[in-house]
Amino acid sequence: MSRFSVVSVLILIQLFVMLLSVFYLSRNYAFISAIFWLLGFVMILGIINKHANPAVKLPWALLIALLPVFGCMLYFVFGSAKLRRKEQTVLLKHAERTSRIYETEDSAIDKLEKSDIHAASQSFYITNATAIPLYEEETTQYFSSGEAFFEALVEEIKKAEKYVFLEYFIIQPGIMWNTILEILHQKIDAGVDVRVIYDDVGSVATLPYGYAEKLSKSGIPCVSFNPYRPALRTILHNRDHRKICVIDGRTAFTGGINLADEYINCVNRFGHWKDSAIMLKGRAAFCFTLAFLELWNLYRNSDDDYNAFRPEADGGSGANSAASMEAMRSLAASSSLKSASAARSANSFGGGFVQPYVDSPLDDELTGEQVFLNIINQSAEYLYITTPYLIIDNELLTALCLAAKRNVDVRIITPFIPDKWLVHEMTRSYYHELVAGGVRVYEYTPGFMHAKNMVSDNTTATVGTFNMDYRSLYHHFECGVWFYKASIIKDIKADFLNTLDVCREITPEYLSQTNVVKRLVRTLFKIFAPLL
Repeated sequence: MSRFSVVSVLILIQLFVMLLSVFYLSRNYAFISAIFWLLGFVMILGIINKHANPAVKLPWALLIALLPVFGCMLYFVFGSAKLRRKEQTVLLKHAERTSRIYETEDSAIDKLEKSDIHAASQSFYITNATAIPLYEEETTQYFSSGEAFFEALVEEIKKAEKYVFLEYFIIQPGIMWNTILEILHQKIDAGVDVRVIYDDVGSVATLPYGYAEKLSKSGIPCVSFNPYRPALRTILHNRDHRKICVIDGRTAFTGGINLADEYINCVNRFGHWKDSAIMLKGRAAFCFTLAFLELWNLYRNSDDDYNAFRPEADGGSGANSAASMEAMRSLAASSSLKSASAARSANSFGGGFVQPYVDSPLDDELTGEQVFLNIINQSAEYLYITTPYLIIDNELLTALCLAAKRNVDVRIITPFIPDKWLVHEMTRSYYHELVAGGVRVYEYTPGFMHAKNMVSDNTTATVGTFNMDYRSLYHHFECGVWFYKASIIKDIKADFLNTLDVCREITPEYLSQTNVVKRLVRTLFKIFAPLL
């Protein structure tokens, strides 16, 4: 049995014993049953008055009302569970440190405000929510496949002189990770500061127990985020779903691609794996250094001077230097010769504005969802979205349908071959309302769509780690990059349109053929989707 199976069984045994004890006591002692009914009533009142989305409140309130004992126990164990208060305090302390560093950055917001007040309002929101400023004329590159991303990632890591920080939801030994690991060991020998974070639940089925300690002993400091322990109060929410590689504070990668072979189609699990990622070169890349250090210091609490990790701190001339730009052009020139095999999208060099952003489940700010909503509500001509999961609240559903009714060409691509049957059925439960509202929905027929992109009107786009589901938007640590009039936007749009050629559209006729039983099951799934 895998570690995930062992730990899960131990948790279920604890839950079963607790529930059995409570049911036994409730059946034999009327006052205990009354206490649970009263507790359920109080919990429902607390849930209703809680500052949260109504879609999240409804299933918990319904479950507790129908099954007071079972519902109360589940809510106690899973419903209100977050990282421990001590961990939250540490994270908030380091977030405050990074916010002070962001305040010293020169911002391009004044120029954007004069150019487009609506785009500036989006930028203002991101800065207010995350403290991260807007940057102008950064060097950006879009990768329309895991294969293209992997090639560039390896080349950039080889150039590292000061540090390489990697933070991924999933790491799995294989061609991809083993290749990177070999280079990291070479960099350690050369005196480069290498650090790795992986999420323990994300990698529980792909890495052996104690892998973080094993990697640390090999010379590469590593932490396992929010370990999956056999305890009833294990925090299954609040996962580190970010994908970040930042090199010397000058180059950063993010997007949907984890460090496992299925992401580069060396392993075929769910048909062809369609994904995307971006590379930033410039001052904006340093934002990902700070984001990494915030979570790193949750487990390796240090007094590092964050400013020491700035590109300028090593005597360099900064990420926007002529040498850096020339290196980027050289890489693109060599890559263009391999475009047929690597399937790399067109390269972009400078132009427009970029703004990284991060999202934490420990505050009440749904940054990822608000960025999506702002883009949707400001769209005038078209809105193209790719997402592996489409399990959305009423706000996003209404905004998408309203955009379509405003004559915006709204199109969404989801997978045809699912990686999780239950989640895929939940995604399909939203098709009817979206199609009826004028949104055009497609499924990627060659396999699994994992790219997390949104592009609008040739002016605005975002690429990141956010799925359009409750888990990403409410419970996970996530990150992304917002673009305005950056030349990378045309590459994101072109990739979407090219992908449409191998998608099937979900039509009203197709939906009408869904049998009644499946419709009822999907409706039930939809009610409890926020809990999963």
